[in-house]
Amino acid sequence: MPRCRRAKTPSMLPQHFQTMVSKSGTDIGAALSNRMTNQYWFSASATEPAKKIGVSVYDETGKQVTTEGYDNGERAAAGFAPSSSGQYFVSIDLVEGEQGTFCLVYSYK
Repeated sequence: MPRCRRAKTPSMLPQHFQTMVSKSGTDIGAALSNRMTNQYWFSASATEPAKKIGVSVYDETGKQVTTEGYDNGERAAAGFAPSSSGQYFVSIDLVEGEQGTFCLVYSYK
């Protein structure tokens, strides 16, 4: 867990966002509010030997949600404003390199 605390993922977020740090590096699903003004970001940072990761968000039917993205090698983020209330799931994908550990930060506005 110390690696998560040192990760610089919050610096890639837009201003005025609150953050919540995941306590595990496993699959994470989030139930999100249905207010149209809400925005959510899921940011991840990986350790070596992972060289490039991706973050994707899916709705409760498994359909990928269109997101605003950030991609910088071992750091990536996906943000969106939900159009409806429901459960959303986050996928952290290894794009390049070998399996390593990661930290996921959930931010909302």
